[in-house]
Amino acid sequence: MTTKLFPYEYVPPGFEIVIDLSSGAEHGHQGEIVPGSKGGIWNLWWNITLSDNPQTWDDEVKAINKMQTRLSNLTDGHRLIRAQMAEFCRVHALFPQSIDILCEEIGTARFSTPARLGCEGRALLEALGYEDSQALDDQRRESLAGYLQALTRWLAQSAPENATHSRVFGFLGQPTDNKISFVDKLVSTINPEESSIVAIRELCRGQCIKTHGESVFDIDDRPFNCFKCEESGGEIPNCPCSYVMLLNAALVCTGIFGEERQLGKEMRLYEQYVFVQENILAYAAAINSWLSGTSPENVKWPQDGQYVTSDSSLQIAQRVHSSLGKKDEVKEWLAACLLKTVKSNQRLPNSTELIDNYPRATSWLSERA
Repeated sequence: MTTKLFPYEYVPPGFEIVIDLSSGAEHGHQGEIVPGSKGGIWNLWWNITLSDNPQTWDDEVKAINKMQTRLSNLTDGHRLIRAQMAEFCRVHALFPQSIDILCEEIGTARFSTPARLGCEGRALLEALGYEDSQALDDQRRESLAGYLQALTRWLAQSAPENATHSRVFGFLGQPTDNKISFVDKLVSTINPEESSIVAIRELCRGQCIKTHGESVFDIDDRPFNCFKCEESGGEIPNCPCSYVMLLNAALVCTGIFGEERQLGKEMRLYEQYVFVQENILAYAAAINSWLSGTSPENVKWPQDGQYVTSDSSLQIAQRVHSSLGKKDEVKEWLAACLLKTVKSNQRLPNSTELIDNYPRATSWLSERA
């Protein structure tokens, strides 16, 4: 690739700049930035606010950007981690594993997993040569393998070991003959090495129609029909998220409400967002406690969690603290960016979420705004 990150001293806080050295590069020395170089500038808070005007950003974003101005030059690794964070999406297939990836990278100061964490990065990493077709195919395989393992564990009624397992177990509920029959079909159908989505799509659509008389994929709301990526007209969708969206929809249709009531649009979405909001709260509280210098054991958790229990919230906090490691100025800034991202990513305007009832989970931000 002929693209590279623009020298950091010329990049305004909250943004990233990429240049293309091939445009007119023959007129200068190797590696020299010359007039006419192509590239782009990205607002790294785009997944928080759709405005590119810094004057419209809230006080928490402005306080974090002020932290950035006090840092010495960031390494390319730090900048790539922040760029990847700008893609974060709470309904993406890798959520909440995506937060674990970012915490590990912040802790090691090394951009090690160029996986797509959402659709909001506006192709920054792609412009630098990351997230090519091979990387996205690797991510598809990893996601499908994770669901295959979770479904196999559910059939064996083994204890869930990670967030993907918990999601699958939560959506399916207790085993019944009908659920076991469908999960057996899914396990036989999912092949991480097969890139075509046709077999999964047909099985999952058919299951939703069988259990509720309608296809969940006619719903326009996210996450089940996220940007209609899987309806790209071919066997391979534009976004690897699509495979997991299909699976989640069928699992909710089959699962805990499948035999008790007609599962309308609202309940399908509700189950997805209960899982999302409980994990958002748990991870925000964990990152907040690291920034505040408090022990993971002091993180409080509601007693009525459906997908995140007191035990699993403690495990999340311990994992986050371990991944982030010893605090320094750059880690603190990156973790602050992550806390703001986790708190505010893609929230509906004027909507109340679970995290709003627990201001202590983001107290570090409010104290600095």
